[in-house]
Amino acid sequence: MNRSLATSKRTRSCRGTLGALVLIALIGCESKDSIVDPEPAAPLLPAHVTVVDGHVRWSTDIESRGSVRYGFTSADLDHVAYPVAAGRRDRALLREHEVPLLDLRAGRRVYLQTVDEAPGGPVSHSDLGSFEPGSLPVPALLTATMIHIGFGDSHLITLPNGRRVLIDAGERGAAGAVAQYLDSHGVTTLDAVLSTHVHIDHLGGLVGAFGDFGDGILSRRPAVFLDSPEKSWSRDAYSEAMATLAQAGVRRAVLSRGQTSATQPELAWDERVLVTVLSSGRLPSYVPDRARENDDINNDSIVLKWSYGEVDFIIGGDAEAAAEASMQQAFPLATLEVEYYKAHHHGLPDASTPGWLAVLKPRVGFIPNTQLVWSGNLADALARTSSGLQALGADVYVIDEAPSLGRSRSSGVQYNVSFVTDGVSYEVRLERATQSVPLKPAAPCIHDDPDLQALFGATAPASEVLP
Repeated sequence: MNRSLATSKRTRSCRGTLGALVLIALIGCESKDSIVDPEPAAPLLPAHVTVVDGHVRWSTDIESRGSVRYGFTSADLDHVAYPVAAGRRDRALLREHEVPLLDLRAGRRVYLQTVDEAPGGPVSHSDLGSFEPGSLPVPALLTATMIHIGFGDSHLITLPNGRRVLIDAGERGAAGAVAQYLDSHGVTTLDAVLSTHVHIDHLGGLVGAFGDFGDGILSRRPAVFLDSPEKSWSRDAYSEAMATLAQAGVRRAVLSRGQTSATQPELAWDERVLVTVLSSGRLPSYVPDRARENDDINNDSIVLKWSYGEVDFIIGGDAEAAAEASMQQAFPLATLEVEYYKAHHHGLPDASTPGWLAVLKPRVGFIPNTQLVWSGNLADALARTSSGLQALGADVYVIDEAPSLGRSRSSGVQYNVSFVTDGVSYEVRLERATQSVPLKPAAPCIHDDPDLQALFGATAPASEVLP
């Protein structure tokens, strides 16, 4: 057993269950005039843990990867904090651990556990402890939130300067869920909206269920709509989007591979954050793996890399193996390494290939799916992608599952999941989702991908379909 676990078992000769009031005289400790002193209402830090200026420090006897679970009640640890990204200390096996916490406020008690992961061994957690932080400077944070919308993708990026970018909005019926999330978080303006590709489970919520101007997220009149230069196939929803943009007077800007926020004004949302277009539109010299109509729509997906200080992450749409290989050929491999990766194509096995993940080396992976939608053979396929990420040392977060926080799908709780960074270190935060989401797509939305038809156990009609 490593020392972080062995020494974290707090001495209880003068302490009872954490948080309880203990009569010291009853357990043989010194007393004065038979007056007993109650234990503090909240537990102290474990003996081997210190906190200095918001940095949690501890030692282990063997090398391990460290992280910290924390929250603001003893029963609800909903944050995971990771070490600094510089030198990839977030992935390193160390004996001396230091993890900054990014969500500290004076007067708000913090409850925490240290976490140690040794190669080939079980994960060790310290006892629960707590402390009350003093006054600390408020860091400038970049937040990328995976919004719970049921089926499909939707991600809100909040830049350090407060500007906001929405990437996709799920299927048509998810427009209301995205709107509820934005409203409940005080998001009144969108500085940009990006549709990664034309499949309905990404573009649909932008135009809404009825195809009129007031129905979808585009009715909020974002400052700009970001699009790709060329489509391998189109959809009715894309035509509706173009009509809505024209009606609302929203400008359309076209992105191309290799553009960055340093050269493209439409991407220059915050001078501290470099945005790079890794993929956009039809791939060069792409030949579909299977001879079927519009097979390469997923590989049309716009994929963006975001870099803030030492921290990098990638969010794309449904880019499959061909797009991943194309990006590896187009960019120096060292520039593709990231701390956080949003799994392409909902974590299905035609994307997030072992070679691609080995280049990215993510410490954190998000997979946008939920048990409300994914089950049976499809859940097995997603589990394989999750296992592939975990084998490379990544913690995996799903809309309804967060093993690193002890949250299982059996609880039935759905979350909005956020990746948060100050450009030096980063953490993941869970928030219980309160928005109303559409359930599993009805038959008209089951897509024309034969692999997914088999997984869903349904046959797609000839009408507009999902990827």
